[in-house]
Amino acid sequence: MLKETCSSRTVEYMKDSMPSSEVITAFNLSGEPVLLRGGQGACYRVGDAVLKPAGDALETIWIAEINDMLVSDRFRVPKPLKARDGSWIYNGWTASAFLSGEHREGAYAEAKELCCAFHQAFRSVQKPSWFDKKTDVFALADKAAWGEIPLPDYEPANDRLKKLVGLLRENTLENQLIHGDWGLNQILFHPSLPPAVLDLTPYFRPADYPIADMLISGIINHGNDLSILQLGNDVKEFEQLALRALLFRTCTYVGFQVHPENDDNWQPMIEKHLELADSVITKLAL
Repeated sequence: MLKETCSSRTVEYMKDSMPSSEVITAFNLSGEPVLLRGGQGACYRVGDAVLKPAGDALETIWIAEINDMLVSDRFRVPKPLKARDGSWIYNGWTASAFLSGEHREGAYAEAKELCCAFHQAFRSVQKPSWFDKKTDVFALADKAAWGEIPLPDYEPANDRLKKLVGLLRENTLENQLIHGDWGLNQILFHPSLPPAVLDLTPYFRPADYPIADMLISGIINHGNDLSILQLGNDVKEFEQLALRALLFRTCTYVGFQVHPENDDNWQPMIEKHLELADSVITKLAL
């Protein structure tokens, strides 16, 4: 069964599994695993560390190495922990330092400011050779949203998806490593420490694209009204980035719907996104 992800778009649900004592010992930890809220119901705190399923090994190791080297006084990231054998992954699990803080409802302006600082730190990161070979639903939706592959074929959505594409211009913004699932669920605020950014979900798109995607998600998933889009007024090419975000999100649910292993009905989510697209087009006077 396909599952809608929440904090990370590349890790499968493991709700019926928890890290074994062997895994805990391998990361030089001790104590009982405590299930954490969020994290797709698969992340556990053990002492001052967090254990989570590794997902794709190549991507997991690459992200661990980026987080391990990253130093900033503007934000924190989960510093990965190596297992005793020197690896970032042990028996399908990864470990990182626990980061304190709390999610802050409605803090979109703060998240926008943080987004700029966070992505500035990644400008020099090069795209790995394996990245464009990904074929999961999210990767295909991303490529479709940026015109690199055809739109998915799903008759109830085809005409309105083509309408969205018809409003797009050729992208002239520079691509770089971005957090493709940027949002308030991935940020922990702290009264005396810099904010913590969780679950780096890598894509290579314009640095301000996560701002547009966050605001679209804020409307569709968190009940904000269209006025939240005003936060994008000073973002270059914001209207185009918002359209790409809508297209990506809609294509993702279409991808779920037409996937051969799907046994869920994603049509309501597809329709919800297409209706929002109509409203955003009107709001942005496109």
